[in-house]
Formats: sequence, C-alpha cells, structure tokens
Amino acid sequence: MNWTFFWIILIIGVALYVAWMFYSQREVAYLSILLYRNGDADAYLKELDTFQGKLYFNKRLRMLMSIDAWIAKGDKEQLEHAFKDAREHRLPMGDRLIVLQKELVFCIQNDKIERAEDVEKDIEKLYESMGNTQKKKYANTLQESRYTAAIYIHHSGKFADEIEKKAKEVKEEIPSGVYFYKAAQSWYLKKENKKCREDLEKAVQKLKGTPDQKTIQDILDSKDLDGILEMRF
Repeated sequence: MNWTFFWIILIIGVALYVAWMFYSQREVAYLSILLYRNGDADAYLKELDTFQGKLYFNKRLRMLMSIDAWIAKGDKEQLEHAFKDAREHRLPMGDRLIVLQKELVFCIQNDKIERAEDVEKDIEKLYESMGNTQKKKYANTLQESRYTAAIYIHHSGKFADEIEKKAKEVKEEIPSGVYFYKAAQSWYLKKENKKCREDLEKAVQKLKGTPDQKTIQDILDSKDLDGILEMRF
C-alpha cells in the first residue's frame, strides 16, 4: 500500500470536510439573519433555493426550514400542504416531531385552538413512542411545545421561572429575546406584572433591530400591557 498517497487523500478529505462544515454553518447564520433579524422571509426562501442552499441542505431539510418562513409570511396554503405532506409520508420520528411543533405554532397563530389541542396530544404521544436516545435528543423540542401550549392554549404561566432561566442561559440574542418575551407572557398570566415588565424590557434589548422590537416596546409602554398575548412565537 502506498502510504504517502493514503495520507495525502486523508488530509484532502479532512480539509474538504472542515471547509464544508465551516461554509454550511456560515450559510445557516446568514439564513438566520435574513429571517429572524431582517424579517425577510422571501429572501430566506430564495437563498434556500440557491446552489449553496441545495448543496448544504437536502430536500427534506429545506422543506422543514421553509416552514418557518411560510409561518412568518402567513402563507397558509404552503403550510397546509407541508403539514399534509408530512402526515402522508413516513418522516423520521425526530423530523415528524419538529413538523408537529411548527404545526402547533401555526394553529395557535391562526386561532385553530381545537386543532392545536389535537396536535399537542400528537406531540406527547409521538415523544412517548421514541427510544431513550431520541427522547434525550428531542427533549428540548418537546419542552418548547409545552411552553407554547401552556401560554396560548391553556393560558397558564406555570413555566415562567423555567422560561426565564432559559432566556438567561441562551447566548444568541434573538432566541434569548424570544424566551424573555414568553417569560413575560407567563408572568402576565400569573398576574405578576412587575416581573412581566422586567422581562419585556430585556426582550426589547435582545430583539433590538428586529421587526418585533417596536411592537414589544409599545406593549411595554401601555398602561395595562395591552396586546401582550396577541404576539405569538
């Protein structure tokens, strides 16, 4: 065996893998900026359909990623098609759970509460059917769904402390801001308006420069925190 040739091939392979990982992560970061910082769902979808989007993300993953943009656009037709497609095709359990989580958000944002309750049950049932390794991997997805259901379906603030803790732990500004906003909603439901306002102030700072900043500031400036439950993440 020619060991020199072997090591050359190995080094080239490692270099290509490192380069692929670097550029794919950079693409993810760019997509996040387009959708969550700039609020430009059309640009996000266009980028997903470019050569680099197709290079780094397979067709199924691009479909899953597109759902967030369709939710932002309020594109009910595309969303219903995606949810129907997910139900009819045998997706891996983890992907199915993620789609159900997004369907839960869609139902809540469109006041389809009865359907949201059914989706909530489907999420719990699917998670329980997973093996221990998968449960560990998707525990956060389940908990996010529980936060969403508690606030918008059951009008409960029982996760307020837990969500606030998560907001403080998350390093990225936008996810942290969303958690602070959900924590504020939870405090509001618990009728603890002082804590609610404190977390709203933090949400405004974390979401500075995003389309949601002004909306949250207006809620904070209102006397009775009007509209705090109308904004649904």
